[in-house]
Amino acid sequence: MAGIQLISSSLFIQSGSVAHFKNGINVTGSFSSSKAIFASEFDGLGTNTTSIPTLNVGKSNEDGTFEEWVTPTNTEIRITASGDFDSFCFIENINSTKRWKTKEKGNSNGLIKKSFYQKAGGYSSAGVYEYLIIANNSTTLKTVVKGTTVTVTNPIAPS
Repeated sequence: MAGIQLISSSLFIQSGSVAHFKNGINVTGSFSSSKAIFASEFDGLGTNTTSIPTLNVGKSNEDGTFEEWVTPTNTEIRITASGDFDSFCFIENINSTKRWKTKEKGNSNGLIKKSFYQKAGGYSSAGVYEYLIIANNSTTLKTVVKGTTVTVTNPIAPS
């Protein structure tokens, strides 16, 4: 490190190359290190506040579970999302154009809850269709993104 670094702490322990600041750290000037610097806690941010709310997506079963869709061509589907969220946004991968397109986001730019995307008539050709669902809780300020797929098969012709 070039120059002078003033580092203060009421309790500073260094053993070999590992330093432990037991009562905070203040740096005047700049500080750099060629090795990783780790912290287990920051002022105002506890380490136990990283819980992620559960987002369930896919085909909603009567018993409350969810599964990915497998459906024949030309059959209506309804992709459902649930969890402790205020708004949802459904985005489909448009394979033919290699881009993603918002399919359903509720009213008022996604601010009013619409927890499903329904495709009337289903898909006309077999394939795997990908979706991303973005869910937001405006009270906890948490957002979760989860993917799901719809596998479309050709119906078996009667013999």
